[in-house]
Amino acid sequence: MTLFQLLAIFLFYAMFIGRSIEMHRRGERVFVIGKGKGGVRALLEMVFMAGLLAWSGEIVLRGIWPGASFFPAVMGKPFFDNRAADGFGVAAIVTGLALFAAALWSFGGSWRIGIDHDRPGTLITRGVFAFTRNPIFLFMDMYFVGTWLIQRDLFFLLFAIVAVAGIHYQILQEEKFLLSHYGDTYRRYLLHVPRYIGWPRQGKAVQPYSPS
Repeated sequence: MTLFQLLAIFLFYAMFIGRSIEMHRRGERVFVIGKGKGGVRALLEMVFMAGLLAWSGEIVLRGIWPGASFFPAVMGKPFFDNRAADGFGVAAIVTGLALFAAALWSFGGSWRIGIDHDRPGTLITRGVFAFTRNPIFLFMDMYFVGTWLIQRDLFFLLFAIVAVAGIHYQILQEEKFLLSHYGDTYRRYLLHVPRYIGWPRQGKAVQPYSPS
């Protein structure tokens, strides 16, 4: 499991950083964490990014030095030993990474980290977005839960719970922004495609919207 988790975290950051560099070279702004926001919302976005780095660092540290941790020993003690949990964890992470790759491809130049109030780009409804409105957030949920299923300790459990709740909150905030910006086009998309995962509901397909 150690090698698998190191390979998974490497693949995630390779896609994440690689796509960010590509878009930066094209003159696209990717990182908009906290931009145009104030108070609690801006703080939560920055805390989440810091938490993601700590979570990633813990995976890498344990992978390189088994038994090592940035946190007290009680946080890293497994609750139980179960090979089935390992299997479900691996499946969740592999599926999530495939979803992440598909989402980056579908996004094209509209990918942002955070809510870009100034240049939101085109509303993407094609590709994997025809089956889930939030493929990258769904990937993150699957990755966090899958990692806990492999590690099965208090640190990764608490992180998964807090992260999944925080991601859901962020989704709700993004939905409000998208409704205000894209109007009826996004409202039809809401009715047609599930928030997390599922088969598109029957009805007229949603046409992509690009602000003039």
